[in-house]
Amino acid sequence: LRQNLVKLTADLDPKDIYDQLIEGGVFTFEDKERIDLEVTRAEKARELISVLCRKGPRAFGVFRDALKPKYPH
Repeated sequence: LRQNLVKLTADLDPKDIYDQLIEGGVFTFEDKERIDLEVTRAEKARELISVLCRKGPRAFGVFRDALKPKYPH
C-alpha cells in the first residue's frame, strides 16, 4: 500500500469502495465518517489508506477485492 500511495491517492475515490470494506468487516461506519471529514478526494484516499494499514493483515485482501470492479488495473 505505502509503495503505491501516490497512485492510490491520485486515482482512488473512497466512496467507490466503502460498502465493500464495511461488508467485509474491515471498516466500520465510524471509519467512513472519519475519512469523510477530509476535504479533498485525495485527502480522503490518503486517510482511507492510513486507516486500512491499522486494520490487520486480512484488510488488504478485502481492499484489493473491493478495488477490482472499479479499478481493474
